[in-house]
Amino acid sequence: MENNFTVVVSHFVKQDKASAFEQALKQVIQKAKAYPGYEGIQIIQGKSKVEQEYVLLIRFDTEANYQTWAASAPRNEWFDELKEYVIRESKIRYQEGIEFWFSMPETPAVTAPKKWKMAILTWMVIYPLVLTLSTLVGLYLHFLPTFLRVLTVSLILVPLMTYLVMPQVTKTFAFWIFKK
Repeated sequence: MENNFTVVVSHFVKQDKASAFEQALKQVIQKAKAYPGYEGIQIIQGKSKVEQEYVLLIRFDTEANYQTWAASAPRNEWFDELKEYVIRESKIRYQEGIEFWFSMPETPAVTAPKKWKMAILTWMVIYPLVLTLSTLVGLYLHFLPTFLRVLTVSLILVPLMTYLVMPQVTKTFAFWIFKK
């Protein structure tokens, strides 16, 4: 399954250039929206006395669509323009997996959701799924030993949560989970 490819980019911006950086960032986000597979961006802001760190979580539906964006003129122009705003080189990492179940709305300077809210929302989703999957697997695979039935449930549950359920649930409950 090649879904939800996320790129994590950390930019270390000079304090006096933060406003100009944010304006330029808004412009490049508008350009990225035109590319196939673009799913959104999450911006987390940190601050020290010398620099402001902006962590961008940029989501595309597939790695191939991200690579198209990464090779594009607007993206390369953005990285050239960054030199006037940053103190040091930006860090880029590529991520896939459950840590991106909780994707924030596309607004600058948002904070991560509270852990207790993530725990409640995850439990609200996992409980009915485990109950349903366990019942169905028990009905159709009752002849298997328990450990194989549990394995089957977990093999279905994890991709289901990662690719289908949690992205939708997070969007639906964004009003609550990202509320300050």
